[in-house]
Amino acid sequence: MADSSDVVSDSLATAVNDSGQLINDTGEKNITEKVPATPEGMAVAYGSLVIMALVPIFFGSFRSVRYHREQKVGRALLM
Repeated sequence: MADSSDVVSDSLATAVNDSGQLINDTGEKNITEKVPATPEGMAVAYGSLVIMALVPIFFGSFRSVRYHREQKVGRALLM
């Protein structure tokens, strides 16, 4: 009977050592490592920045021109 308990304890000790080795192997990896950028992702990022920058300028310039025309017509009617 004592031999079977030794075998069980030895196999349990081996399993614990193996799991500890697995934890040590994964612990050495740098988890905060940056994922390299892909060309598709960079194209989406820069494309969206260009759109978000140019679209408001484009529509704002048309609003500004329309506002100045309305002001010019309003001044002409007052005189």
